[in-house]
Amino acid sequence: MSKRPNAIPQIAFLSNPFHSRRGCPPIRAAVLGAGSVGKAISYDLYERVTGSDLILVDKCKPCLEEASKFIGRSEVKQAEIRGEDDIYRIIKDVDVAVNALPGRFGKASWIAAIKAGVDLVDVSYSPDDPTQYHVQASDAGVTIIPDAGVAPGLSNMMAGRAYAQLEEVKELKIYVGGIPERPIPPLGYLVTWSPEDLIEEYVRPARVINNGNIVEKPAVSEIERVFIPGVGELEAFLTDGLRTMLKTLKGVEVMEEKTLRWPGHAEKIELLKVLGYLDKDPLDLNGSSVSPANLTAKLWREKLKGDTKDMVVLRVIASGRTSLNNVEIEYRMVDRYDENTGFSAVARTTAFVATGMLKLITEGSIPGPGVIPPEVIGMDESLFSSVAEWLSWRGINILERVTESRRIPSIPS
Repeated sequence: MSKRPNAIPQIAFLSNPFHSRRGCPPIRAAVLGAGSVGKAISYDLYERVTGSDLILVDKCKPCLEEASKFIGRSEVKQAEIRGEDDIYRIIKDVDVAVNALPGRFGKASWIAAIKAGVDLVDVSYSPDDPTQYHVQASDAGVTIIPDAGVAPGLSNMMAGRAYAQLEEVKELKIYVGGIPERPIPPLGYLVTWSPEDLIEEYVRPARVINNGNIVEKPAVSEIERVFIPGVGELEAFLTDGLRTMLKTLKGVEVMEEKTLRWPGHAEKIELLKVLGYLDKDPLDLNGSSVSPANLTAKLWREKLKGDTKDMVVLRVIASGRTSLNNVEIEYRMVDRYDENTGFSAVARTTAFVATGMLKLITEGSIPGPGVIPPEVIGMDESLFSSVAEWLSWRGINILERVTESRRIPSIPS
């Protein structure tokens, strides 16, 4: 296969090869959000990129106090963030920022970054289209990497890398999920990230590619069973995870993303949807206006938590052809809870992809300025390998499998 990449590095470094950008001025970074992901982002930036030239902002004082244990003399600031003006005031004096706030702040963070002239890595699950801000970001000399977590994020990079190796992509499927190591009643699941964004994943229609066209299908539909080596049998269902790939990966005949959970989860989520517990529109309750989805998110945050260890499972499979061969390319990653730091697998994989993207920005490696989706980064073999190496230093390893079969040429009639 002429376009096969070099093996993805699986390296155990004796010392940190990334800390300090020799000969370069120090980088000052801001991290918005001190939840589980924001805390892990700050920890990784403190250790490998910025040192104490870091500011972490959140309205949650206990969250900041917990995060401060990991980031030494870095600055922590308690502040309410309501929109783009607040974000602008925080990031205007830094070199680069990472948005780890809930998805509703995604668009505000892009606008604020453009206004401030500050490069941005965004892991929020925003319902808005970041590519609409490409021209504005480019004109401002700003690089924005949206959807820069594990999925979307690393999943996009894997898809982009497979796409770049094939002359024609017939089918591209993504399977991904953060789950407890064993199913926990009542949903077989624990909340390890924003419950508001989790609900959004369950209710937002899933955009997929079918026969080369974009179509919408209900979220949590088309359930199938999937066997993952080293994990076991899981169930998979459609969610809206393709996002920018719907525009950037042109010519793919079939493309979809499915979320992975322990078997039985989807049926319970569908029951909650039918009963209205995930509806956003407020209801009148004894004279008070209550959004069922907001109430459910609050209850999930309180009830679906615990110290149970989690894992993240990611599998990307692309099938297509080169001029000579039919080819299937598979990327697979399984990560687990880290006993040493107490970081969940969801926090680790989301955070360290984001910091890897930030490292590329600080090196000047990203082909910006503008809005640069992760799949575009993944199309570049060198950038893909750089992020894979960055992740491997934290014990997150990507496996690649390429299967080829000789194509039988058609006989002219």
